[in-house]
Amino acid sequence: MDVKQNTVLLVEDDIDLRETISEYLNGVGFEVVLAENGSQGIQKAIQHRPDVIVCDISMPGITGYEVFNMLHQINTTSVIPFIFLSAKASKEDILLGLHLGADDYIPKPFEFGELVKVIRRRIESRQRINEVNDEKFHAILNNSYSGTVILKGQVIEHANKQFADMLGYYQQEIVGNNLINFVNKDDIRAVSDSIAKCEQGAIKDFELEFKAIHKNSNLIDVRFKGSNVVFNGEKRIVSSCSSEVDVLKISSTKESKKVGQVKLSARELEILTLVCQGLTNAQIAEKLFLSERTVEGHRARLFDKTGTNSAVSLAMWAVRNKIINL
Repeated sequence: MDVKQNTVLLVEDDIDLRETISEYLNGVGFEVVLAENGSQGIQKAIQHRPDVIVCDISMPGITGYEVFNMLHQINTTSVIPFIFLSAKASKEDILLGLHLGADDYIPKPFEFGELVKVIRRRIESRQRINEVNDEKFHAILNNSYSGTVILKGQVIEHANKQFADMLGYYQQEIVGNNLINFVNKDDIRAVSDSIAKCEQGAIKDFELEFKAIHKNSNLIDVRFKGSNVVFNGEKRIVSSCSSEVDVLKISSTKESKKVGQVKLSARELEILTLVCQGLTNAQIAEKLFLSERTVEGHRARLFDKTGTNSAVSLAMWAVRNKIINL
């Protein structure tokens, strides 16, 4: 069985040094992509998605610092380990490189063996992070109250039981299918456009309502929320899809004990539970792969719908209405 070689993008304007480093890295098992200037480096980083980038700082045109800044703004390249390689060896230069967010800074001249050690260390570190991300993604899928899917483009890579149940399928019938196959024809364009914009980075997240097609051919109203994330170094969309549930609203004021009905979506129920567990907006956002602003919006709507104004009063409301047990 072939073992995938790790790919190193080497951005170096000195042709002799570039060829020497490339030959050495090839000799110890790396696949090397070469770029002779910063502009080429950016293009090849986007094109090849290497496992690590080794970049000189002092280059004509675009400097190494600028290469790093530009790649750091792109989702698919921002997670790639970045190593500065430069004759600039002052303490200030090293601190500047690391302050920008680079993973390592190797001053010239250097030992090739040391460069290889640093490259391997950074690749191993990235792999460990990816393993944690993989666990986190599956935890989200398995523990979410709402139907949750991970999309690569429009293709469903992962789907939890809640999502499959909502549409009347088994999970294995869902995974590998195009999400559009489950969308009513009148809503296909809106869903496709939102996914495309999110995938391209034009928007970070989105929310829309559409009619989904149940296995029994019935149409069901769902609310769909998607967020752009990087998973194992690749761009994905994490999406929740839920129908609404009704819960009884009981006012906490003495003037009235019952004020109609409140509709809480599955996502709101999920966030309500986490708020009652004492999690902050930042912790909830990380757990559910949402932005903090999105969580803040859900929390505000929960306060408004339940007539509460704090996490404590919200928890009391939830207990009174038998939504959670504390």
